Amino acid sequence: MIDANELQELEAGVGLALRTGDLSHVRLIGHGEMTMALGWPADQPEFVCKRLPPFSSARTASAYEAVVSRYIDELQRRGVRVVDTEVRWLDRIGGGVIGYLVQPALAPETLGLDVLRRSTPSADHPLVRSVVEKVATATGNGVGIDAQLSNWAWVDEEPWQLDLSTPIMMDSAGQPAQDMSPFLAKLPAVIRPVVRREMVKLMSRFLSPRGSMMDLAANVIKENLEGWIDPVLECINEYVEKPVTHQEALSVYEADRRMFPFLLALVRVNQFWQERIRRRPFEFLLPESTTYQK
Repeated sequence: MIDANELQELEAGVGLALRTGDLSHVRLIGHGEMTMALGWPADQPEFVCKRLPPFSSARTASAYEAVVSRYIDELQRRGVRVVDTEVRWLDRIGGGVIGYLVQPALAPETLGLDVLRRSTPSADHPLVRSVVEKVATATGNGVGIDAQLSNWAWVDEEPWQLDLSTPIMMDSAGQPAQDMSPFLAKLPAVIRPVVRREMVKLMSRFLSPRGSMMDLAANVIKENLEGWIDPVLECINEYVEKPVTHQEALSVYEADRRMFPFLLALVRVNQFWQERIRRRPFEFLLPESTTYQK
C-alpha cells in the first residue's frame, strides 16, 4: 500500500499538527471517540491511515501487530470479510516506534451509515441482515466484533469489517489479548487502572452475539438514523433467544454518551499537564470531540 517515504511525509504532517494544533497539514477522513483516521494523499486520498499510539519498543509493537493479524485471521475463518489492512511502523525520535493501520480508501457511498441513510428502513435490508448474521455466527469463544454500522462497508453485496485497531480478543483468563498500556497512556496515570477495567467490561460486551447486537442498536440511536431502530431491533431479535429491547439499547447509548466525552476530557487534562506543566510533548492526535458530541 503506502510506501515508506509517503508514510514519513504523513507523520511529518502529524508531527506539525501535534506541535502547533493546526490540522490543515493532514486530511481528516473520520474519527472515533479518541482516534483519528487520516487520508493519504491529502488532496485525493487513496489510503486511510489510523495513527496508533507510540510503542516503547519494536518488540511491543510486534506483539501488538501479531494480535491484529490473529484477529483478522480469526474473523476471516469465521466468515467475516475484512478490508485489506497493513500495520506499518516508523522509528520514533527518542526511541520506540510509532505505527499506522493502513487500509485502502473506500468510496463514501459504500460505508454502512451512508448506505442506510439512502435506504428505506426495513428489517430485511441486506446490509442490516448480513451484519446481524455475521455477528450471530462469528462472535463467541473469546472473539467479538464491534458491530456498529459505521464499522462496515457494503462491497460486492457483502459487509466488510473496517475497525481492526482494537482487536476484540480475550485470552483464557478473560483478559485482552493485546497489551492495552500504549492505548491508555494518553490518560492521566492515576486513572488508567480504572479505565482499563471499564474498557475490559466494554470489550466483553462484544463477545456474545446479543451483547454485540445490543451495541449495534445503541449506535443506530446515536447516529439518529430516522426510522431504523425498530427495523434493526426486529432483525436482531430473529437471531437471539432473549429479545433486545429499545430500552436496553437506549440505556447502552446513554451510558456511552456519558463515558466517552468524560474520557476525552481526562485526556485533555493530561495533555495540558504534559505540555504546559511538565514541558513534554504529547504524542496523541486527538479529535476535537467524540462522536457523541455532534
